[in-house]
Amino acid sequence: MRRVGWVLVLALAGCGTQHAGAPPASPSPSPSAASPYVEPGVVDGAPHEGENGAPRRAREMSDADARAARRAVARVRPVLERLRRDGRIAPGDVRTALLGLFPAADVTVGRAQQRSAPTPPPGAEYGVRIGTTGCVTGAVGVARVWADANGLYPETGCLPPAFAH
Repeated sequence: MRRVGWVLVLALAGCGTQHAGAPPASPSPSPSAASPYVEPGVVDGAPHEGENGAPRRAREMSDADARAARRAVARVRPVLERLRRDGRIAPGDVRTALLGLFPAADVTVGRAQQRSAPTPPPGAEYGVRIGTTGCVTGAVGVARVWADANGLYPETGCLPPAFAH
């Protein structure tokens, strides 16, 4: 019986040890460091996020155009709010109202865009060119009127570009 006990002790003592032919354990390789390059002006994100997102950012306005655009927002908002209260939010209604305030060459109006929905919501989005660098951009929907003073978008003028991804 004593011999069986020693055999068991020796057999169990060998558990967890490496056997001949088993490769030695090696530490996992550490992940490689991310590139230290970050575009100027990018606070967080992929190295070329700023470059890729540039078309979605409005350019700066001149001081004079910024003042004129803010004054235009103050004129646009009550006119479009009245349309919204009357339930007249179709692009044609919004365009007619804006043409009462601005030259036709400066006004762009289209259907409202819901970037994440398969069908656009009722309403209109619009852009009005102010001076050489400014815009009034916004939308009229069932629940609200949006109007903002901003610069031109590089590829689309006063209207923001469609969502890419």
